[in-house]
Amino acid sequence: MKKSYRAYIVALLSVPVLLYGSTKNEPDYEFYVDDSCYSFRGSFIVKAELDCLISVVYDFEHISKYASGAKSIELVRQAENWSVVTYTYRRFIIFKNKSTWRRTLNRENHEVVFLMISSENNINIMPDLLSSSGYYQIRLEEECYRVEYFQECKLVPGFLKDSYINKVKKEAIEFLLEFREYVEKTCV
Repeated sequence: MKKSYRAYIVALLSVPVLLYGSTKNEPDYEFYVDDSCYSFRGSFIVKAELDCLISVVYDFEHISKYASGAKSIELVRQAENWSVVTYTYRRFIIFKNKSTWRRTLNRENHEVVFLMISSENNINIMPDLLSSSGYYQIRLEEECYRVEYFQECKLVPGFLKDSYINKVKKEAIEFLLEFREYVEKTCV
């Protein structure tokens, strides 16, 4: 009796997956932390035009619309396949970070690589970012594209490192969800 009851429950729980498909459209992400580094990798699948996706991950007018966690975003310089952008973030009401990034477009590989040029905090007790880099990459998967975002950061541990890491993890997940929503509104 127990075996048939369990089989019935498994079959009943499988109905939504059979009717509606898997959660393939849900974003995938992972967050890794050790003593002096953290990294975030997130991706989602979207059916869209490649040129629109490249524009969203590279062009400045789009960045400010999906990087809502930044208090301000400023385009410092721009050429055909690279730009320098400064972001200002506020955390925990009093903490302020201003960082400048070089963003390079590799259209052939459907990729935008970014590298932190500078970072400064207004309060010394917060962890200092020593380096940070990452990329956006767009890969064809069946008839759709997988849009991947990756960033890794090396930091000097500070007094509030654990609180800072927990906040960064939450913000990274929120960013991925907002980014996906913006891509779907803009390119689909």
